[in-house]
Amino acid sequence: MPMPLPPKELFTLPSRSRYVAVHAMDHLDPQTRKWTHKAIESIEISENLNRPALLVVRMEDAGMEPVIRRQAYVGLDRDDMTVRSGEIYALDIPGEGLVIKRVERDSAGGHLRLMSESPRHPERSLPLGGPGYVVIGRVVWVIQDL
Repeated sequence: MPMPLPPKELFTLPSRSRYVAVHAMDHLDPQTRKWTHKAIESIEISENLNRPALLVVRMEDAGMEPVIRRQAYVGLDRDDMTVRSGEIYALDIPGEGLVIKRVERDSAGGHLRLMSESPRHPERSLPLGGPGYVVIGRVVWVIQDL
């Protein structure tokens, strides 16, 4: 004998999501050539992806493919700016806009190595703690097509 289905209320949960602004990675201030916030759209995310200092951007290049694909939505934690080797961070590099790279600290050599996942994009170095870039935050989640 078939079991009766549970009441419909058990299948519906209250909405636990919110809309967040998505920012362009290549919007530069004309005077300073530094990256500035420019909302280009909004998306709905699950509440468990939200955090107090969340910034969402849309990936605009292929340098981190296949880990982060072009057009992916990338969640950044702006409270997490202490660079730890092997993690992926967003950095504001004047003249380029926001870039997302895997970062390695080379304390002995005094620089940060910025690495792409794609072999077509060369590694680069920036002076450790020097002028010319600002760490915006650590990548904490990615929403993308497989």
